[in-house]
Amino acid sequence: MYSLCFFVRKDNANRKQYKISLPIFNTKVQLIFTFEQNYSIITLLCMDINLNHINKMRKYIIFACTLLVLAGCSKNEITIYGSAPGNGESGQGETSNNAEALITFSASLENRKVTRSMSPMPKGLASQIYAFKTSDSNFREPLAEGLYTTSSAGILTGQDGYKMYLSNGTYNMYAFSTNSSSYPPVITNGVSAPLKNGVDYLWWENLQQDIMASQIHMPIVFQHVASQVVIDLSAGEGLKLDSLVSASILPPSPGASLDLRTGIIEATTTYDTTPLSMGKNGLLAQAIVLPTRATSPMAITLKVLADGETTPRTYTADIPIPGKLAGGFSYVFSAIIDGNSVSFPNVSIKDWTEVDESGNPIYPIQK
Repeated sequence: MYSLCFFVRKDNANRKQYKISLPIFNTKVQLIFTFEQNYSIITLLCMDINLNHINKMRKYIIFACTLLVLAGCSKNEITIYGSAPGNGESGQGETSNNAEALITFSASLENRKVTRSMSPMPKGLASQIYAFKTSDSNFREPLAEGLYTTSSAGILTGQDGYKMYLSNGTYNMYAFSTNSSSYPPVITNGVSAPLKNGVDYLWWENLQQDIMASQIHMPIVFQHVASQVVIDLSAGEGLKLDSLVSASILPPSPGASLDLRTGIIEATTTYDTTPLSMGKNGLLAQAIVLPTRATSPMAITLKVLADGETTPRTYTADIPIPGKLAGGFSYVFSAIIDGNSVSFPNVSIKDWTEVDESGNPIYPIQK
């Protein structure tokens, strides 16, 4: 293995770095140009464990010295690294350069217990994590990104051995998840691929994160960014509700996108024509839907057993939307079945609630 290293260093300036890779004999040589001011020559190094290459290396040393002179004229810092064949190359964000920091992650969701403690993300769930330079206001391309899964509760591990390394600097960090083992939708230029109903989309940001150490651990606390609709059924006068058999709604139209920098899913104004089955737990029904600003009611179909009957009764009704269904909130609608009709006397708008004070689930899991 051999390498050429020489520097033209300038002090008291912001640095901009450019890299060029060149194949020399079966060896990849990387040139790194860093622009600064007040320059001075630091060092020149040539190493080769194969002495037969020395004569062949002479012209490349001359080439390197020429670059050094040019660097002095253009006020650059140039570093040339060579690596022998067979060492393998790291992918985006996957290097072990001593000048870079290893970034590790853990993940949790906020549970609404009395203590409002954080609940570790369960094992086996997937998340995509992005690192952008703070100067990249257009979100054109993340400096590093990787797919992670929870190898155990709360501990995120890169898939296929991926590890994120970042050089010293300031970054905006983001994470996106479907709160499941499924991969999150692709992000392009800071905008997600089209989203669908029935998915608990999660998002996280960490802005202006300084990377100054050799290893940094970042705890991720995900936020829900879809909307949750809950129907709390009760019987009107003269009716005994035995059980809720099924419930379905016509949800907001699919296809909206998430803005990675804000965590906001664009609100739709129309409804889908395909019913979405709701999860049920006792006389509670629940669905996760995309946010909407639709002014018209949302259709619902309920099937219940009542008064000891063995044949379900079917009810159709319209849920009055309180102006919008916003991301990150739960909308709990009281529904009263009275005779042949269903009414919705009130709605409670709450933070996305997952457990009661005792830690037991109060909303059913959607299936």
